[in-house]
Amino acid sequence: NRLAKSPVQQQRMEELAEATKLGLPTVRKLMRQLVAAGLVRSERGAKGGYQLARLPEMISIAQVVSAVEGPLAITECCDDDGGCELTDGCEVAYHMPTINELIAQILNTISLTDMVGMGAGVHHNVQTILSRLTERNASPLV
Repeated sequence: NRLAKSPVQQQRMEELAEATKLGLPTVRKLMRQLVAAGLVRSERGAKGGYQLARLPEMISIAQVVSAVEGPLAITECCDDDGGCELTDGCEVAYHMPTINELIAQILNTISLTDMVGMGAGVHHNVQTILSRLTERNASPLV
C-alpha cells in the first residue's frame, strides 16, 4: 500500500514496518520475495530503500500473491504437483481448477493502483469477467 501510494519515493524498511504494523523480520522477508520477483527494487546506502520496480497500475495482485505465496492454488488439487491424495474420490476436485483459474483471472485484473483506491478498476474488471461468463451461457462448473 505504502509503496503503491508513493511509487517513486524510496521507503526504508523501518518505515514500511511501522506503516504496515508488521514486524521488521516479516517486512524484510516480504521485501526479499518482492525484489526476487522483480516487483520491487532495493537500493543500499543512506538514501537507499525500496520502491516499486514498475508503476503500480502495471503490477497485479496475482503477481504479488505469486511472489509471496508461489503459484495460486486455492486447494491442493490445484497445485502443480497434484499434492492431494484424495483427488481420485473427490466430487469437487474436477471443478477446482476452473474455480482457481477464475480467481486467478480476477486477481490478474486488479492492480496495486486499484487496491489503494487510486483507480476504479476492481469492480469494473470483475463485472467484465462475470459478464463474459454469462454471455457464453455456460456455467464454469457444468
